[in-house]
Amino acid sequence: MDFKISIIEGQPIWDALPVGKIIHYPLEKRDYRPFAQVRMCVNQTDLFLRMWAFEARPSAQSALIARLNFDPENSGAFLEIKVDSAGGMSCTVQSGEEQTPLALYGILPHLHSYRGEDLEGEYWGVMVQLPRAAVEKIYGADPIQPGYEIKGNLYKQDTSPNSRHMGSLFPANPEQKDLFGPSSFGSLIFVNY
Repeated sequence: MDFKISIIEGQPIWDALPVGKIIHYPLEKRDYRPFAQVRMCVNQTDLFLRMWAFEARPSAQSALIARLNFDPENSGAFLEIKVDSAGGMSCTVQSGEEQTPLALYGILPHLHSYRGEDLEGEYWGVMVQLPRAAVEKIYGADPIQPGYEIKGNLYKQDTSPNSRHMGSLFPANPEQKDLFGPSSFGSLIFVNY
């Protein structure tokens, strides 16, 4: 299974983009598996990532996470964007055991957090706008074009003892040492409809 990232012109029309569902909770033994979703697209200058989770009262440790490797053929490094339910964000580049804050590359994403309610329930979420120049600074080039495939996964995590869980877009293998690391990454393909 792969996930499509739309190449667009101008600003995103979110309702027209494919939706990924974070529904794989391999270690969860209880029924608490918050439904979470993601949409992604890219225009000439930015990568847009919208993630939201259906939780009426998320804990302070409830987070949505994107891990994306834009050059899987030549690099093991991936960009991690982590946003919590209170609107806090961290962005790092992970290469093996080394973590480098994205700020050291001189480019930071814009973040817009939101809360709401619809027919499915109460939710919280974020929209992240990452300049494509960050991809070029991290990997040495911006390879994004129709048909290009990156590797990654998107996660819903909560480390609070009362609501602990970890889910993902692509299934993770519980036998792996780093359950939600690169071994759980799937294919994300850029498409131009």
